[in-house]
Amino acid sequence: MEKIYKRSLVTPGEAVGVIAAQSIGEASTQLTLRTKHAAGLAVINTTTGLPRLVEIFDAKKDIPTPFIDIYLNSEYSKSKEKASAFANKIIEIKIEDITTSYTVSPRKKEIVLVIDKDVLKEYGFTMKEIISHLSRMKISTSVEGDKLLVVDKSASDVKKLIRLRNKIVNVNISGVPGISRAILNQDKEGNYWIKTIGTNLAEILKMDEVDVSKTVSNDIIEVSKVLGIEAARNLIIEEVRGTLENVGLTVDNRHIFLIADAMCLDGTVRGIGRYGLSGEAESVLARASFEVPFKHLIEAGLYHESDPFKYVANNIVSNQVIPVGTGEVKLVVKENGKGNNEESSGEDKKQ
Repeated sequence: MEKIYKRSLVTPGEAVGVIAAQSIGEASTQLTLRTKHAAGLAVINTTTGLPRLVEIFDAKKDIPTPFIDIYLNSEYSKSKEKASAFANKIIEIKIEDITTSYTVSPRKKEIVLVIDKDVLKEYGFTMKEIISHLSRMKISTSVEGDKLLVVDKSASDVKKLIRLRNKIVNVNISGVPGISRAILNQDKEGNYWIKTIGTNLAEILKMDEVDVSKTVSNDIIEVSKVLGIEAARNLIIEEVRGTLENVGLTVDNRHIFLIADAMCLDGTVRGIGRYGLSGEAESVLARASFEVPFKHLIEAGLYHESDPFKYVANNIVSNQVIPVGTGEVKLVVKENGKGNNEESSGEDKKQ
């Protein structure tokens, strides 16, 4: 009964994939027009819109504006002082943030970093603490006034010293790696919450001050790794819906559900472009009809691939009936009255 019920939810032969793609595509076109029309207005966030949809559907690993909405436990969400202190606590501070300048001396095999004592005092650090963070790198360090001297006797040339300098200035001395800023906000109910610039969801969720049931990142790949594929699927749905609703557009949730399910089908988040679902289609002609056809056809010939002709694109390319709608119906006919039964894919056979 359950199987029969599920079959009844969709009209037999309905091209649900085509309709979902068309529905999202129409909204994306309108989204582009509205975003362009509203450019420069403070009420519209022009960093979202179509670029955000492209990030989602391509399942990009490195997005330009990652953030986390951090919701706090009641003890911190009700107190501005505690919430502000926590926001400052999670901001990543690197050695480069307390350094005014640095020089590299190939002859002495030495790197000299000039430390800003005022910034050091503002953050509440000491030179001993800075040296302790560098001790894990197995290099010789010393202090002369406001200068931090780093010597690497194994450095054979200036390039190695420059690589070492780049490692040193990026050493984390405080905060959560990846969180460059933390902005305190207050909701309508008076509760404080934090929006970060940068993301490190795994580390944030370990903190006692955080309400793990509400805190979420906008990085879909990160969410899938930390919280699992179902959480990533839900985030795809919420992000697509929120991006469209942000400019007054709505798409039936079932279309968004279908695309999210397709992207998360095998337990990992995959994009729908040529490096994802479209590029991994079983059909050679379906892959070739999307992008870079010559490459796909050459590879198919090289590896002796065959095409099953079960999909829309390859049947259109070969001028055959597509397996949706009436084209999915199989008919049994009698030829010449002899009673020989054969299946027909929807095309009348010539007598």
